[in-house]
Amino acid sequence: MMMASDTVGEAFARGLEPDPNLTVDEWSDQYMVIPKDSGANEYGKYRTSRTPHARRVMQALSDSHPCKRVVVMGASQMLKTQVGLNWFCCSVHQSPANFLWILPTGKLQKRTSARLTKTIAAVPEVADRVASPRSRDAVNTMDTKEYIGGALNIVTAGAAANLSEVSARRILFDEVDRAEGNVNGEGDPVALAEARQTTFERNRKSYFPSSPTIRGESIIEGLFEKGTREEALADCVHCGHAQPLVFERLVVSEDGEIAMYPCAECGAMMYEGDKGKMFERGAWSEGVPGDGETVSFTINGMFLPYGWFSWIGMVREYRAAKAKLDDGSEELMITFYNTRLARSWDRIKEQTKFGELMERAEPYRLGTVPAGGLVLTAAIDTQNDRLEFKVVAWGEFMECWVVDYQIIHGSPAEDSTWRRADELIASQYRHAYGEMMGIEATFIDSGGGHTQDVYNFTYSRRRRGVFAIKGESRPNRPIICKKPTIIDINYRGKVEKRGGQLWFVGTDTAKDYLASRWQRSAGAGTVHFSDNLPEDYYKQLTAEYRVSVYKRGRKVSVWEKKNGDRNEALDLMVYNLAAAYHLGLDKKSESFWQARRDKLCPPNRDLFNFVEALPPASAARPVPLLAAPLESIVASDNQERIAAVAQQTPAPASMPAAPRPVAAIVGGKISLSGARRRIA
Repeated sequence: MMMASDTVGEAFARGLEPDPNLTVDEWSDQYMVIPKDSGANEYGKYRTSRTPHARRVMQALSDSHPCKRVVVMGASQMLKTQVGLNWFCCSVHQSPANFLWILPTGKLQKRTSARLTKTIAAVPEVADRVASPRSRDAVNTMDTKEYIGGALNIVTAGAAANLSEVSARRILFDEVDRAEGNVNGEGDPVALAEARQTTFERNRKSYFPSSPTIRGESIIEGLFEKGTREEALADCVHCGHAQPLVFERLVVSEDGEIAMYPCAECGAMMYEGDKGKMFERGAWSEGVPGDGETVSFTINGMFLPYGWFSWIGMVREYRAAKAKLDDGSEELMITFYNTRLARSWDRIKEQTKFGELMERAEPYRLGTVPAGGLVLTAAIDTQNDRLEFKVVAWGEFMECWVVDYQIIHGSPAEDSTWRRADELIASQYRHAYGEMMGIEATFIDSGGGHTQDVYNFTYSRRRRGVFAIKGESRPNRPIICKKPTIIDINYRGKVEKRGGQLWFVGTDTAKDYLASRWQRSAGAGTVHFSDNLPEDYYKQLTAEYRVSVYKRGRKVSVWEKKNGDRNEALDLMVYNLAAAYHLGLDKKSESFWQARRDKLCPPNRDLFNFVEALPPASAARPVPLLAAPLESIVASDNQERIAAVAQQTPAPASMPAAPRPVAAIVGGKISLSGARRRIA
């Protein structure tokens, strides 16, 4: 039986032993354990040899390395959380001090805290030094874990107070590009975080692992450029030549099941099974001097270990993203660039010239719907002395046609102005096949000085798809928010469950989407214009342009226009795009669009009798402006009816086939999407 004196003696003896002085990679290979219940695909004793490129990063994070900041601009699952866990545990064991771990969101904070708790419990050398979760004398909670010599604080970047209340020698800022660029108006989150290290200038260290986002706005890319800019290398298994792995150089087998990489030196092919030998050295390029205190690395998903996400998996993801890109949606390609290639996405910065759009105006009349248009949306922009009204017809692959554009003169404070707006929203438009079409969703801008008037008008018309909206110009907002904000409060101060709805529109994102499509003249994503539209319409449509500006010391890209230029036509196009996303048109299947075509022109319709039986335009329900009569359709059978009407409006183009081998990836524009109301 051990006496109390023996226990004290052992503890005293351990206290006299010198702390280990290992680099982070050496410590990790000797002590680190990945717990089975952590959710990791591979668990048990940690081995740097499994991800050899992590060694150089962990050496830079070690106390013996002179750098102050370590930056990894990497793909998903590359040298991020696990390296951070290794660094934290090594610090607690060898040289404990305050540690600040910053996450961009609350969800990631909870997930990281849970993983930290499991890791601490799995590593005895760390568990002995960290307070027990049930301890009365110390703290071990979701956001704070005390240990001998310091404490870990796990916070989110969303509140400036989280970054200013604690002092820390070591900081880990995870996924910094997903953090708010200007924390509560107080400035750059990186500067705010590193200000917590003021009293540790001699031995401070910070770690920034993140995938990038948008070029010119990406925080991690800016940090990477400040540093040594080292790039991960692989050794050829045939000639030993060290080289970066470039996704575009992959070659795919004829059956599409195998992806191979040709050596840049000898040309011999390397396969997935060669990854162990290719990555064995964990080699990096020499890099550049940088700012003298930042060591920076970049590594893409091609370097994931064998058995993890494969090269052929990357090719398939690219093809899916490319198909969406050709359809007019860039969301998947942005994700692929950021999380697989560890590259930022480049946006269009050139202003489209209004004359270029005018030149491709088409000979269809406003007030009519061309053959490809199968769903109608509308938008209203509020001005102090008028309402501006636009209708857009949408077809397959988000191809669209401007159908109507009118101005309602009168103050939005007058009921008569809104009565005219109501009449326009209720109007029907003649389709090229002869049927009448109604508007299925209308978005009305609630900004400006008539917010309550818009709320009053939309409240009782929600069932007709009429909603109030508000623009949200913060970067990377979805084109339409996932759910609306309820704007009605009862006398008790409670939200009315059936109150009015306000939908937020990501205006910058929508403008990026449109700017990338102005130059298309046919096919998926094309915006078509009637030759009835005046020159001023095109000037308004192209009044804004992207510029890079500095806000609170940080470079950001924003949409601007010259003082005095009007941009209502562009705003209305943005709101119509948001209405289309609200209806889910970007995700509708081919069967949905075919059902719409069949409804407008049933396959068994006798087109000759149909044309003769058409009522005169005056007998039809009123339509805005002048309704063009249906052109005579000459077709021998139902198979030719689409081609006949297509003389008025070209049918959507089919999707291009995916390239083989992988071709150069299309460069940068942006489009994001959100959840929205669906239509049958």
